[in-house]
Amino acid sequence: MPMFVFRLLYSILPALLLAHGLQAHAQLRLHGSNTIGEELAPALVAGWLQAEGYSDIETTIHAPLERTITGTNAAGQTRSVEIHAHGSSTSFSGLLNGTADMGMSSRRIRPTEVRELDFLGQLDRPSNEFVVGIDGLAVIVHPSNPIRAMSVGQIRAVFSGRYDNWRQLGGPDAPIRRYARDEQSGTWDSFKSMVLQGASLTTAERFESSSELSDRVAGDPNGIGFIGLPYVRSARALAVSAGGEAVLPERFSSATEDYPLSRRLYLYVPEREIGGHGGALARFAISAQGQQIVDRIGFVGQAVELQRVAIPGSAPDDYRRFVDGALRASMNFRFDTGRAALDSKSQRDLERLVTFLKAPDNRHLEVLLMGFADPSETSPYFSMTLSSDRVDYVAVLLNRSGIPVRRARGFGDALPLAEGTGESSTAKNRRVEVWIRPAARASSGTGISVAP
Repeated sequence: MPMFVFRLLYSILPALLLAHGLQAHAQLRLHGSNTIGEELAPALVAGWLQAEGYSDIETTIHAPLERTITGTNAAGQTRSVEIHAHGSSTSFSGLLNGTADMGMSSRRIRPTEVRELDFLGQLDRPSNEFVVGIDGLAVIVHPSNPIRAMSVGQIRAVFSGRYDNWRQLGGPDAPIRRYARDEQSGTWDSFKSMVLQGASLTTAERFESSSELSDRVAGDPNGIGFIGLPYVRSARALAVSAGGEAVLPERFSSATEDYPLSRRLYLYVPEREIGGHGGALARFAISAQGQQIVDRIGFVGQAVELQRVAIPGSAPDDYRRFVDGALRASMNFRFDTGRAALDSKSQRDLERLVTFLKAPDNRHLEVLLMGFADPSETSPYFSMTLSSDRVDYVAVLLNRSGIPVRRARGFGDALPLAEGTGESSTAKNRRVEVWIRPAARASSGTGISVAP
């Protein structure tokens, strides 16, 4: 079908359905990621409806991973939201065929999908792309398994079939049984990009539900699988290394995206929904109230927190000296390949950081910025220039907002957070870290509130 015909049909389809009495009951149809849709999306929808004055909230289950949430206000008016959680890829196919009004995805929209859906607007723009929280892609085993940590390379060897016995990893002489998410899942897409990196998955039992996969691993002493952080449940998560020290998928390491298998959770809102229910829900999701819900469900919200962290053993001497005595802020500013321009999450993180630092209790704090490039972006020589451009760019934006930067320094392609060539891996390395400490003139007798 020619694209102009498809676009015409998409624009008039709701009116045609209404004229024939076939309009769907739900005023908003939210389709996509099971990671988001199983628990987080229903909680966000319920919170949004309550914030909009709908106090009587009911949930109707139609099929596995399909439900409608309906609220009724004091005037007796109802508002219903349909949630289908069959995998991130179904968000974009649903937007394409008109069965979804907005999408939820545990991976970023691909350039091919942006082009295919351009009749809905530029979906990778900050106005249409909303990062609602951070998740750690947890690699899980049975609680009795003696293995505590694995490298990304070892995980790849297990799931590609090069390792098929736990003794190859220092464990018992027992066969490895693999459990994986299904092909429609954004969790699977993230795992392919961050872990498999072009290798093929060997024989594994596949699951549409994260909860079911986790429970299967928790019941199998020889099992291993991967799921989103809130679904670890009775299994045990492994620490993961990517060329450096192994990092557990904990709250702060996921918030800074230092954990090698951390990932972002997205809502995609077409242009026609920005001023409607879809835009309102997305804006609620990134609000302070929405982020509290993200935290409560078990994902990582985006409020600014400060924490003292260990400096990696491979850190350059200048890096150690610059951040000595400072606390790490729970964010990294990330950039597109080869550029010194912030991505959509980082633009909103900049606003969060400015608001945090302008609070009366925080005006004595000063900012340190440490910038990095990915090794694949450019030569080692020019990576120093690129990383310096990035910290300078963030410093300028903060200065424009009335926040002085005490120190900004680029470190080239040092301290990579993730290995591999996939976009979700290399994006982690294109970053500016934010460190905070009391200004010298105010440091005496003034402390910093540190996240637990």
